[in-house]
Amino acid sequence: MNQPRMFCVKLQLHFGGDIQEINVPAYNGAEPTVFDLMNTIERDFRVPKALQTLVFSGQDLHQYPNEPLSRFGIKNLATIRLVGRIAPPNMINQINAELGGGYNSNPYYQQSSYAHNNYQQQAQSSNDNHGLYTNEPLTMSKYYTEEQNIPYYQEQKMYQDSTNQKPATPKTPNPWTPAQGGPSRATQATQYDPPTQDE
Repeated sequence: MNQPRMFCVKLQLHFGGDIQEINVPAYNGAEPTVFDLMNTIERDFRVPKALQTLVFSGQDLHQYPNEPLSRFGIKNLATIRLVGRIAPPNMINQINAELGGGYNSNPYYQQSSYAHNNYQQQAQSSNDNHGLYTNEPLTMSKYYTEEQNIPYYQEQKMYQDSTNQKPATPKTPNPWTPAQGGPSRATQATQYDPPTQDE
């Protein structure tokens, strides 16, 4: 039987201040492309391809989806940044419509804060130019996923291990080992002198 040969590139992804390591697979000995990287990020981090901006050494990768990663000089354990960008609400609605039933349990949506809506209403009701800065869009992007509610088990395990450890007992020095710089116990005792021939 022929097993599919898998070529993986392990990358460090900087996203939201966190550093994540991801594996980008490519099958049948082919080299992974930018599109494979985007699929992996969408699968692992639930960031749709339309909202991804991938940057490596100052180059935008999302403009070249069919190019192999080696074209940009990306090697194993390279560092790639996923830059988040704020999308208008109509684009979010379009993405939710395209994703359909696959992501209905955790849809991506963008929500404005209550204070921002209040300021907008005040600015629209007044006809003077004092509300110039309140007309600027101040939307906050909130992307909810189910992974945010899952506990991080490695941290819990480390916490449990640290609370279950026995208190450290102070070491008692071995009486048969000499203190540093001091005489050993054997030299402190009387030494055996062999009998001389005179006796």
